[in-house]
Amino acid sequence: MGVVMAINAQRALKVIVGDDVDDLFARAGAVKVNSSRVMIGAGPHAGTKVLDVAEERPGKTMHHADLLRELLAPIPPENMHASKKLVRIEEATSRPLTLHFSDNTSTPADALIGADSIFGFVRSHVLPPAHPAPMPVPVGWVGTINMVPTAKAREKLGAQWFEEDRQYGWCIGTTIAPWTREGGERRKAVDRAYLEGVYEGWEEWVKAGMIELLLDQADPAAYATYEHLDAPTYVNGHVCIAGDAAHAMAPWQGSGAAMALEDAVILGGLFAKIISPDEIPRLLHVYNEARRPRTQRIAKSSRQTGRILSGIDEDVGLDPGRMREALKDWWSFIYDFDLDAHIASAVKALENRA
Repeated sequence: MGVVMAINAQRALKVIVGDDVDDLFARAGAVKVNSSRVMIGAGPHAGTKVLDVAEERPGKTMHHADLLRELLAPIPPENMHASKKLVRIEEATSRPLTLHFSDNTSTPADALIGADSIFGFVRSHVLPPAHPAPMPVPVGWVGTINMVPTAKAREKLGAQWFEEDRQYGWCIGTTIAPWTREGGERRKAVDRAYLEGVYEGWEEWVKAGMIELLLDQADPAAYATYEHLDAPTYVNGHVCIAGDAAHAMAPWQGSGAAMALEDAVILGGLFAKIISPDEIPRLLHVYNEARRPRTQRIAKSSRQTGRILSGIDEDVGLDPGRMREALKDWWSFIYDFDLDAHIASAVKALENRA
């Protein structure tokens, strides 16, 4: 899987790793994304450019595993414990928490930051038992993905799409995939017939190459897209959730990784200001108040972005002019965010609650 780090994600990562961030990107093999170009892929306006997103503030794309390798490299091996599945969180009087794992081991802890993914365990501990939001819900979109060498993609899709390092998004009139909601399936095997149906109505010069590339793997499949309903809180005592565990969102604004990094920046800034475990519940309360409004706003915006880019928004449709008008400033509140002010505001709120 690839990951795109937009400008706000790059800012957050620089806070975490310092001036080494550009070297980190280089070691991870990052490539500059000159823009994310939105194109019409079907109908009378097929081949029309709608707009370029982030053209003046390029992102960086790289393999997810390469980025993770570089992020973990500075951490001493004795501080990492892989393949541990948390199954129970016990609150005690002598130590705030005892964490129990599926391999029958346990460990005491002063705090737990649950960044254990969209289907993780910690969210169910944080939210009230009767709340409807502990488990993610299918959004209705599905994605079939593959990673292929650039040379092969150029051969199948045409050299004209590779003149610059750019991400393309092709908009078509589409429908919500019913199988994601009716049977609760997360994954469905696909074949040529399935993809032919999905790409029906697309221009042949896009359709044929995409189908060939998507089938060029051992086990092609479509994966359901999930998101979380808005949680009333991200914290419970000495426990909090972050990243996809707190605010998994549809991928249409490319902000999932950036929001996880911003969460980490705020948590790091706040933990640097306390000296006792007794202060942790106060700290996490401030984290919750700082992060929940922004992340939930982006989740809502990303969902609406998907409707526009899929051509199913009733007021926009597949009209390139209306799409351009609807989307032209759509990412500004994400990219122009003042992270330094956000950190300072959270630290001040912590001090005011002392």
